[in-house]
Amino acid sequence: MSAQKYSTGIRWILYIVSFLFTLIGIVIGIVLMTRGDEESKAVGKNCIIAAIIGLVLGCVCYLLAMMMGVGASALPTGMLLLPIV
Repeated sequence: MSAQKYSTGIRWILYIVSFLFTLIGIVIGIVLMTRGDEESKAVGKNCIIAAIIGLVLGCVCYLLAMMMGVGASALPTGMLLLPIV
C-alpha cells in the first residue's frame, strides 16, 4: 500500500472550499485531474462534484428567496411601514 498523497484533513478542506467557492473548486478539480496519479484524479473529481452541488444548491436557495420576496412584496407598502400602535 502506498502512502497517501493527501491527508483526510486536506481532502475535506479542498471539498469545503470547492463547495463554498464554486469557481475555485472547479479550477482545483481540473488541476488535480490533470495530474498523473489516481489519488489526485479522485480528489479532483470529488472537488468538481462538490462545486457543482454547491452551485445547484445556491441557485435553488436564490430562487426560493426570490419567490418568497415576490410574495412579500405583494402586500401594500404602507402596511409594512405602519408602526404598531
